[in-house]
Amino acid sequence: MATPLFDELARGDAVQRAESWRYSRNALRALSQLDFAPAAASAAPAAPLRAQYEWPQTQGHRLVFVNGRFVPALSDPPGPGCRIEQGADGCTLQLVAAGALAHVVHVALPGAGATRWQARLQLVASAPGTRLIEQHVAAEGADVLGVFDFDLALAERAGLELVSLGDLPGNASLLRRTTATLAREAQLHATHAVFGGRLQRLELGVAIAGDRARLRSRGVFVLRGREHADLQLDIGHAARDSSCEVLWRGVADQRARGIFHGGITVEAGADGTDAQLSNKNLLLSALAEIDTKPALVIHADEVKAAHGATVGQIDERALFYLRSRGITLAAARRMLVAAFCAEALAGIDDAGVREQLAQRAAAHLPAPEAGA
Repeated sequence: MATPLFDELARGDAVQRAESWRYSRNALRALSQLDFAPAAASAAPAAPLRAQYEWPQTQGHRLVFVNGRFVPALSDPPGPGCRIEQGADGCTLQLVAAGALAHVVHVALPGAGATRWQARLQLVASAPGTRLIEQHVAAEGADVLGVFDFDLALAERAGLELVSLGDLPGNASLLRRTTATLAREAQLHATHAVFGGRLQRLELGVAIAGDRARLRSRGVFVLRGREHADLQLDIGHAARDSSCEVLWRGVADQRARGIFHGGITVEAGADGTDAQLSNKNLLLSALAEIDTKPALVIHADEVKAAHGATVGQIDERALFYLRSRGITLAAARRMLVAAFCAEALAGIDDAGVREQLAQRAAAHLPAPEAGA
């Protein structure tokens, strides 16, 4: 079984020449030089890794996949709206959800050498109140590459709250493509969190195809060391009186690099569209780098649209204020970064899930030096 994204990556040169890979070509080229073998079936994850996804305050149907294979012993029994097709080196999970919570976890366990896994999730949300947590974690060790396709369809008047988390160590890479279609009066509230990884790339494509449909996309990425994240958003308005609100925050420390491209297109006839995009970023090191490119393309007449992007450093006045209250430099920096990220996570309705992501963001910042 090969996912569409995996097939595209297998063509190699064509992908690397694509404009959307402009700032990540070197990272992709470095991956292509590794000889990734299909990941073998593996034992259950160790307790520290399980703790990253076994959230006690989250009540829902959990499905766990290890190296692209469904593991019944770690999962709840699949319900009637769930179908799993297992291939030789990956699987397809099909879900039809109506007002339920599902927690889909993909775990990558490295082998003796470089390994890869692939998987596909297909979800149809048919009613309001549907919730999905999509989570990717990996153990430290040899290089591991995950390729994940997510096809999402929201039926008329359906509503989905999606929380998507990629939380990876420096040996793991994850390439994800999420494609969503919104029918009339559908609502998608999506929050993405990208923490770490040798290379994490998220492609989010949303087709707002129905009148009065609504998208809210919020996200945060936190990077350190030589980690590299590439976020590509492509939102298309093709219907009347629809709206999208895009709010992303980025943090890079040490020699990390982040890329954010937020593209919104309003097609002819999509009058009444309201499109708002904001991307703010913090550099915590002189060697860190974030490239941001918001883009609005408007072919309709009656449209309300705005976008803004900034790349800056931590507020020295706020830092001085906290230091004057006896707070250490490291603790003060963490407090300010947490407050900076909080706005992007505020859209998550479940306070327990929101707190989990805030904790993972804080845990991914570099450890303070002795005496700091």
